[in-house]
Amino acid sequence: MVILSLCLVGGAAFTTYYTIDRADKAKEEKQRLMDLNAEIREEARAEAEKEKASEAQKANAADAKADLPLANEMDVDPATLVKEEETEPVTEMETEEAVDVSSANIQPTVAFDDSIPLTWPVAGNVLLDYSMDSTVYFPTLDQYKYNPALIIGAETGGQVVAAARGIVESVDVNEETGTTLTLDLGNEYELVYGQLKEVTAEVGEVVETGQLLGYVSEPTKYYCEEGSNLYFEMKKDGVPVDPFLYLDGE
Repeated sequence: MVILSLCLVGGAAFTTYYTIDRADKAKEEKQRLMDLNAEIREEARAEAEKEKASEAQKANAADAKADLPLANEMDVDPATLVKEEETEPVTEMETEEAVDVSSANIQPTVAFDDSIPLTWPVAGNVLLDYSMDSTVYFPTLDQYKYNPALIIGAETGGQVVAAARGIVESVDVNEETGTTLTLDLGNEYELVYGQLKEVTAEVGEVVETGQLLGYVSEPTKYYCEEGSNLYFEMKKDGVPVDPFLYLDGE
């Protein structure tokens, strides 16, 4: 009886140990399965992120390709476009220069109105009148000849002014009238000023009525007897006309 009881006790103890051992093993197996599932999920997540990154990279590449210049689709060399962009400012500069040159080539114009009297060019008295119909006597030359101008007596150094608005056509020196200035009045009219010195106007300059042109010089050898004077000639179509008819009578 005692032996039987011991056997029962031993069997119960063995059963209890066996049950506990199985429970521990089941717990370990469950933990292993949980760890395995976690690893699988981690690998799946990593793979998904990798695929997502790959898709994003492909999408960016597609966008970059779509953003390429349309010149490629039109078979236009991009280098040509760059060259055109570089040369465009030069073209604009050349255009501006062309405009400047055109402006520089625009010549000033004058238009003489014969209804407006000329201003007397110098203060003084007429020594020899205009005369192309008959000859007049020149004391220094001691001869009679035609006179295409007014010989106006004036003090040496007296101011000589523009009788009308005009453009200085030339400034020359000749034996008879000394330093001589020709003024283009427009409409085929010209004024010729002789016996000058210290000319203040330049060729091509537009001068206004009353503007200083220079000063009365000592007379040339052709006018020693007449004394210092201003040689004042007017032309129409290159032919001398009487300046007195155009001068202010006051």
